[in-house]
Amino acid sequence: MTMNIPADANLLPLNFPPGIRLHQMPGGGAVGRFLNVELGSVFQPLIASDAGNRVAYEAFVRTHTEGDLSLSPWNLFSLAADDMSLITLDRLCRIVHAFNFRHFVPDDGLLFLNIHGRLLAAVSEDHGRVFRGVLDQLPLPPGRVVLETPATANTERTLLAFALANYRLNGFKVAANTTGLADLEELLRGVRPDFVKIDARHVPQPAQMLQAIRIAADSGTRLVFTRVEQNAQREFLRAQTGVWLQGWAIGRPQVLRRSEGTRVIGVR
Repeated sequence: MTMNIPADANLLPLNFPPGIRLHQMPGGGAVGRFLNVELGSVFQPLIASDAGNRVAYEAFVRTHTEGDLSLSPWNLFSLAADDMSLITLDRLCRIVHAFNFRHFVPDDGLLFLNIHGRLLAAVSEDHGRVFRGVLDQLPLPPGRVVLETPATANTERTLLAFALANYRLNGFKVAANTTGLADLEELLRGVRPDFVKIDARHVPQPAQMLQAIRIAADSGTRLVFTRVEQNAQREFLRAQTGVWLQGWAIGRPQVLRRSEGTRVIGVR
């Protein structure tokens, strides 16, 4: 996806942390720059199983480098060789996503934002304080933002619990990813995020899906099935109560337009 910043793009005059620069595009969205890489956003919808309405979006970074070459997110973050560079890049991605979400989905719905696994150890204290300050400027209420940790963070349970608690103290909702039923059950014994995600490929059988729903319900945590890519999976999960769905059978990541954003139904 080409995102060359035009000469007439506006440098947003917000008081961002050092190293963070956003340019507003003519269409109203924004892109950022890290080294020689331009960063933009695409958003994938999440729906509620029983109602079928869109309740949230998850943001993903898309890149463009000189020569019209794109980088995968993995390759992008490999450019951050030290902790400070990683912190800057991770915040920049989240700020780009938050600005674009606020512009195109101004009234309601939640935004899921991924936290890089290395960031949990790189930030020594008060996780989320700087990002909360940025959202106050946009403005975007932190209660509309779900900060999501990767499944790899589950192995450091004490660090994970500390980071999630800090995010909540700064007003954010939190989510954790899991790799299967055993990981889901183990995580929820000691950590109670607002949302827990499980890859539908790791629980392909209906009985496994129902077990995952029961485990999450017993802990009072909202379960989100990700990677829902088969129509049969989608229809089975749509018949369940109280779970959310995400995946290509629901909707693919795409650039939002104003008309797309208005389809998000309220979440409380």
